[in-house]
Amino acid sequence: MLGPFSLVDGKGKSVAPRSQKAQAILAMLALSARGSRSRVWLRDKLWSDRSEDQAAASLRQALLDIHKALGSHRGLIIADKNTVWLNMDRVVLDTDEVLRTERAADMITDELLEGIDIRDPEFEDWLTVERQNWYRRLEDGRVEDVFEPRQQPRRDIERHSALLPVTGVGEQLPSNIPPVAAGTEADKPPSPDNLQWTITLRPPIVVGAGDGGQIAALQYQNLLAKAIFDGLGLGVTDLFLDPNSGQPDGKMGLPLCLQLRLTFDGSMVLVELAIKHLLDNRIMWLGSRIVGRTQIERAEFGVAAALISQTVDQLSLFQEINAGNGRMTRDGLYIDAVNSIFRLSRNDLEAAERRLKEEIEYQPRPSAFAWLSFIRTFQVGQRFTALDTPLIDEAEAYARKALELDPNNSVSLALVGHVHSFLFREYDYAAGLFEKSIRLNSASPLGWDLYAILHCFAGQPEKASAMARWVQDLSVYSAHKYYFDTTKSISASLAGDHSGAIEAGEDALRARPNFNSLLRYLASSHAHAGNLDAARHYLERLDTVENGFSITAFRDSGYPLLSTGGGKMLIDGLIKAGARTR
Repeated sequence: MLGPFSLVDGKGKSVAPRSQKAQAILAMLALSARGSRSRVWLRDKLWSDRSEDQAAASLRQALLDIHKALGSHRGLIIADKNTVWLNMDRVVLDTDEVLRTERAADMITDELLEGIDIRDPEFEDWLTVERQNWYRRLEDGRVEDVFEPRQQPRRDIERHSALLPVTGVGEQLPSNIPPVAAGTEADKPPSPDNLQWTITLRPPIVVGAGDGGQIAALQYQNLLAKAIFDGLGLGVTDLFLDPNSGQPDGKMGLPLCLQLRLTFDGSMVLVELAIKHLLDNRIMWLGSRIVGRTQIERAEFGVAAALISQTVDQLSLFQEINAGNGRMTRDGLYIDAVNSIFRLSRNDLEAAERRLKEEIEYQPRPSAFAWLSFIRTFQVGQRFTALDTPLIDEAEAYARKALELDPNNSVSLALVGHVHSFLFREYDYAAGLFEKSIRLNSASPLGWDLYAILHCFAGQPEKASAMARWVQDLSVYSAHKYYFDTTKSISASLAGDHSGAIEAGEDALRARPNFNSLLRYLASSHAHAGNLDAARHYLERLDTVENGFSITAFRDSGYPLLSTGGGKMLIDGLIKAGARTR
């Protein structure tokens, strides 16, 4: 990958195809998160100026060129009608070798994919981002802990879903959900039950920097506003509203405001984010992080993104506490429904569904539809319902409506991505949704967490574990931290880190003692670690929660990842713990 592209076998013989586009396909697969890309994605990057039929024919020819060049090694690359895979277990990348070397940044003089000339603007965009990511990896000296979303494709992701085509607003929804007409909300007169909460952003304070610092502050504040709007459904304003009065446009202010302060000092920047009382300027919460100046000026906020996530969690807590206060009751439906989902019981999921449907009747948020779709994954995962056609149809309809109403809502994209990966097994398309979600809101622990789970499903638990570690920084104050701890436990267990899986899993189990997903992995990891008494204890609890657990029933439930190496390890551990096979 460094210098001109090359591919050699174990004897040092070149097996690289001659065509630069065929070489580009191999490079893009090798640099992807899972060693795979959809045919649509590859066509868009290499033949963006051609019709779909022409691009598809060109891709087929390029794949034939690759197979001819590989000769007896043609099994290195596999393709079906939707996806192309590179067998990463049989490939060693020079980039990975370099990053394992101390002071790697001082050694490298070759450019990533030097001299490759595709002359397609989509490919050039991709290559520019990959080179930027490569230099950041060199600077950081780490491969696994670089979390930058990929460039947004110029063509809408939503066009390419076989299950969720974008349709008109008259799309058929489940019978108990009324269709949402365009302009409905704008035509409603303001009423106490139809007010949207708003929160004020004060102008950022920048100390010790020129215009570049002010631009960085505004970019950071824009990310904060996006996280608040998508995550909590709050309106964001830079006007000081009277918190005690409704506004003519149907909005009302919270008695809180947010203040960002960046202090530049040499090569470092202190980032401070405060929640203040709007009337007397009292600080209600304050968080800070120190970040490299270059990182801030590039709008690569890294650990500073954790402040945004923590701020959203604090606002969520305030919103929940005050949701039952007079006119705020209606707007509290949404946050109350989300909290109910994460309580996981059958009754809580049903209550969440009722609240979301009631929310949609007066304010059809796109994320409300996405959460309704997401609930189906919990119902299947908890074995409250079977994975059948009516459930799939409902999940599909809700997910479609969520993306239709707002294709750029980061929360909706992440939730729908999980539905695609868990219920539909469309891993490559789901990855596109996650990457878009994270590009729009890199401070969302939910987006990163669900993307980590996708990597578990796709058989890459090591990468999932790296993401799960990042989520831990983002979710310090989250009311749903146990859920993120669960992902950390799952990814560690699948990667063979059973002590790490046990530690994270038992932390999460204190908050949700009957969470069957946790009990499965704890039983398996304890068995692999040789703690058979503990393994049997958790297996007995699992058997009670599920009213009878068996390996056959587990396989028949449609749970993803069981065919991966980590999934087989999970099953082996459960059998060691004493699980019934039938």
